[in-house]
Amino acid sequence: MCRRRNRILLRCTPITILLTIITFSVIVASFITRHTSNFTPNIVDQTIILVRTSYHCQSRLTYLLQSWIPSSLSEQSNIYLLTDSVSKYSDQTILNSFKNVIETNCPETHNRFDLCCKTAHEFELFYNLSQSKSNLEWMCRFDDDQYVNLNNLYQFLSKIDSSEPHYIGRTSIDYRLKTAEQNRTYTFATYGAGVCFSVALLEKLRPHVNKTILPHNCIKRRISDDAYIGYLTEFILNISLISLRELFHSHLEKLDKSYHSFNIINLKNSITLGFSWDRYKLSWLPIIHQLIQLMNKQETYAASILWIFLQNYEKEHPEDLNNKHDESCTSYKKKLQQLNTFNIKSNKTI
Repeated sequence: MCRRRNRILLRCTPITILLTIITFSVIVASFITRHTSNFTPNIVDQTIILVRTSYHCQSRLTYLLQSWIPSSLSEQSNIYLLTDSVSKYSDQTILNSFKNVIETNCPETHNRFDLCCKTAHEFELFYNLSQSKSNLEWMCRFDDDQYVNLNNLYQFLSKIDSSEPHYIGRTSIDYRLKTAEQNRTYTFATYGAGVCFSVALLEKLRPHVNKTILPHNCIKRRISDDAYIGYLTEFILNISLISLRELFHSHLEKLDKSYHSFNIINLKNSITLGFSWDRYKLSWLPIIHQLIQLMNKQETYAASILWIFLQNYEKEHPEDLNNKHDESCTSYKKKLQQLNTFNIKSNKTI
């Protein structure tokens, strides 16, 4: 498979031609009917969508705009992009494609303190926005390597009472974490699958998540940012996670248990899907979006053919992942280079 900018070109086989025809038809149709919804418009205005990214991973933003994030700025009113350093983006044009860009000035690495810093800024943004938007009922946060079916998300949230404290997402581990000081356990919603907080829960979390104390308390607990939010919610506030493993999916899932083995209906009903460099790459994300659009237009047969093709293609064209890395983030390339340098030094004979 050869990669070109902003699209995927597959080997020229009869089934490739079929895929191309299907894809083209969906693109044309998407200009006519980009969105179909079965929810009230109010839920969109009442929900804040946060997407965490970094200048290291700016190429990922192209795929988001080609799929689930509307390319029109007028349709991005409730979507906020949070990033570390705006000035370090080599492609400033891509940032201009987003209506709301928030600079956190948090450190750029992926360590525990830096992630907790970014999480604190996400909560701070909601609280700041709620001062001028009193109708806000939900905050949902996602990473830049996820697909979010916004129609499904809004339909789901519109059925839940936001005046009650709700913590909604997916667990990534099959066991509960223990605390040292008490004989109690807790679990957490992995940020890799997306998490939603009701306004009632956000008010209860407010004293615990400001950017002055949250990063430092993460360090004291020696847990990640998403695990610390689980600790605050389940252990401190005694509010249980609503884990929806059939609707929220992350890149942490094992291949034989993830959406790769879904039938077409499972795929259509999911709220989030996780992408990873060693599985479906982000460059496949626009095709997945087009497939879901086919389903929304009741083109079930065409969607099924496309989905079967994608699954079979992956099985028949396994990639050699040795010495590979996530090409959508330059930081991973640096880590690989550092690891290779370390291995060379370690193998030297003195």
